Amino acid sequence: MKKRILLTAAAAVIVGATVVSAQTTPPTTQPRTPPAAPTAPGSASTATTAKAQIEASGFSDVKNLRRKDDGSWQARAMKNNTEVAVSVDPKGNVTQLSQ
Repeated sequence: MKKRILLTAAAAVIVGATVVSAQTTPPTTQPRTPPAAPTAPGSASTATTAKAQIEASGFSDVKNLRRKDDGSWQARAMKNNTEVAVSVDPKGNVTQLSQ
């Protein structure tokens, strides 16, 4: 009789633990804000990125960096001891505009 009561009690504990663990599984939820859209490698999405791309293209002393309506960036920079105008298109391509 004692064995039967113990087995019944043990079974009840196991079943109860299974039900409790099933109920405490955290629900899956959607993030509150959508993740930012990934930018393509080499894209000039921020002033910091545009400046870094200008410098990586061999220019130094980047100043007057401004974003244009079309998403490109324009700045003044030094190359070979000469100040020139440069542009960075939305894809990250750097072009010297004048000498």
